[in-house]
Amino acid sequence: MKRFLRDGLLAACLAVMLSAFGTCGAAGTKLPVLMYHDLTTDPSKTNSMTVTDERFRLDMEFLQQFGYTPLLPADLINIREGKMQLPDKAVMVTFDDGYRSNYDYAYPVLQNTGMKAAIAVVAHNIRQEGDADSARHNMTWDELREMVDSGAVEVGSHTYNLHNPQYGGNNAPDGINGVMRLKGESRSAYNARVGGDLSSSVQLILTHTGQEKVNYFSYPFGAYDSWMPDLLAQAGIQVSALTNPGLSEISVTLQGLSRYGITMDRPVSALLRQTDQAVPALAAVSVNGELAKLPAYYINGNNYVRVRDVAVLLGGTGSAFNVEWNSGKNRVELQSFTPYTPLGTENAPLSGETRTVQSITEPTVADSVPSMVAAYNVDGYTYYKLRSLGDLCGFAVDWDEESQTVIVTA
Repeated sequence: MKRFLRDGLLAACLAVMLSAFGTCGAAGTKLPVLMYHDLTTDPSKTNSMTVTDERFRLDMEFLQQFGYTPLLPADLINIREGKMQLPDKAVMVTFDDGYRSNYDYAYPVLQNTGMKAAIAVVAHNIRQEGDADSARHNMTWDELREMVDSGAVEVGSHTYNLHNPQYGGNNAPDGINGVMRLKGESRSAYNARVGGDLSSSVQLILTHTGQEKVNYFSYPFGAYDSWMPDLLAQAGIQVSALTNPGLSEISVTLQGLSRYGITMDRPVSALLRQTDQAVPALAAVSVNGELAKLPAYYINGNNYVRVRDVAVLLGGTGSAFNVEWNSGKNRVELQSFTPYTPLGTENAPLSGETRTVQSITEPTVADSVPSMVAAYNVDGYTYYKLRSLGDLCGFAVDWDEESQTVIVTA
């Protein structure tokens, strides 16, 4: 999407988006749809349409850690037709435009996390197969086909070439925006102009990606025109998306889906922050054969333990790790294979009451690398699954079903 969205529109969208925080995990048929455009490795080059590759990785790690099932447009159609059930925690990730960064940076993250994405391309801008131009900003058709073949990506249309420089865009005298009609344009003229553009886009996608159908259309600039749905139907496109923030009630329609624009200061971990019930428990943990009991909270079928309690437990082993709290960035920072100095507050008994708790929104940094793992804040302390801490700090964690004991090899 073009990068000159107006400040007023952004402010309005942000206000609506923030009002929806805390509701995005709602059950039923309300689906959160996430919207990205470009990715960059340079934090100084981020804006309302561009986030860092690290931000995207952390967002996808959050979805993976909290058990979200990624859906593609074809899945939404199957759900509407009763051919598959909507998962309890579903999400759809989308990209607009077809930037090269989607292949270079997003695609590896999708593969590593098991997430998927719908990429709506401006077909006119997609480069030919084998384009070796190192400075190109858009993907090639063979890159798109590779992603489609992997199952991680479904390609949709963002028009052939109505991302509208030829009409002056939002600054034109007529205010033409994407697929909006021209001033005084007849229905037949609109169908020929916009329908012809859509047909060209669909044909190129089918020819070059190997997809059997194009199921998805993203409105350029989120600009809707009431004449467009008929053209989408004629093209066989059953799913379309705008840019207004909100949950999408897919039991009502798959057209004009709302989407949450993800930016550096509006991460997925805040948008989809988890609110759960935490039941006090004692977790049986065996460390190198020595049994201990750790205060824990039982949340969604897993025991979560306080990170500093684990640091004390592993002190003196080959997997000792240090814990620091970065108050400026509101996050836990870990250093593996480093002695831990206790604060004296470790292993404090829990209150005994079931608590309503929320997931943390900032990544945990281990050995200078940020990662988004499932963790909760309870009374100012951070609680993790032991397996997550093992992955971060390099010790092995297993589960013995018979004794109901966590086995740690450190």
